[in-house]
Amino acid sequence: MNGSIIAILLACLWLTGCNDRQALKPAFDTYLSRVANVLGVDAPSLGEPPPLPTLPAQRRLQLPQPRVSAGLLDTLKLGECRLLGLVSEHNSPIGKSQNAGAVLLYHLHFQQGLEDCLAQSHDDELHAWLAALQQQKAPLLPGYHWNMMVAEPEIRAALTPRQRPVPPDHRGFQSTLHAFALFADLQRQAAGHLSLKGIDATEFNSRLGGLYNNHYLGELYYSLHSAAHYLQQSLDFLQRLTQFDCDPAGQADAERLRNAMEHYYIKDIQGQLSELDRRFVQLAPLLAQSLSAPTERYSAMAEYRNWYASGLESQIYVRYRRLTLEHARAWQDFLRRCNLSPG
Repeated sequence: MNGSIIAILLACLWLTGCNDRQALKPAFDTYLSRVANVLGVDAPSLGEPPPLPTLPAQRRLQLPQPRVSAGLLDTLKLGECRLLGLVSEHNSPIGKSQNAGAVLLYHLHFQQGLEDCLAQSHDDELHAWLAALQQQKAPLLPGYHWNMMVAEPEIRAALTPRQRPVPPDHRGFQSTLHAFALFADLQRQAAGHLSLKGIDATEFNSRLGGLYNNHYLGELYYSLHSAAHYLQQSLDFLQRLTQFDCDPAGQADAERLRNAMEHYYIKDIQGQLSELDRRFVQLAPLLAQSLSAPTERYSAMAEYRNWYASGLESQIYVRYRRLTLEHARAWQDFLRRCNLSPG
């Protein structure tokens, strides 16, 4: 008996969690049903959004990186730059098994070490050798950053669209923002657009760890996508407003329609949409910077970047914004035609 009660309670909790996450769809259902009631027609049945484009497989995106090597005598010169320990650690069995993020950090640290050594060296021969080595390795840095973005499991999981909306409290947002802010800075450093600075591996691992089991970004994609989907279906239904009779006999119903829109859309839905908008606007430039695809992988990544990582020109956001504006215009036209002001 106790086991059955516990199972029922767990099921209720699970269903409650699902309902909390699905707050947008019930809100649209309620809104459209109230409008339909005033119009004397059946409310539309909102269908599920179509699947979203996903992140391409890692094998399609990862770049092979050429190895820059030096002879033993040349390598010993790095001792004067205090880089031999860093190189030895990287070439050890443990170093060779490091993940893509650690590999990027190593190459950034190495490049920073070369810059520091060049600034301090008064040996012309050493200076020339270090400068040549720096020029060989610098063009490889964006590739190491790219491999991190498409190979690290936590980052790939974060970039994967989900089939559920964000939680009502938007938990996971700050960790996602902090992680991608760091990734964007690392990309600028790798590309030479931001001065190299010491990267704290502890901070890097902490921010990367903030993405572990954190699906906020993929849920945000779904939330914007589903919002646009429901807005499009709402607009199809609201075409009936263009046929509404605004003569004095219909004035009472016109006011009821306005009240339904203001109470169920503006109060219940618009706030949720505004919050989704605000969160994506903060993340959009970081995604665009972090996912700047190299030429060799541009075509493989094109659909994903067009949908999610083209800043505020991302297709998922452009469509959502366009439909929110069209929805507002539909009601503005109705209120103007019926000589009604917002309540």
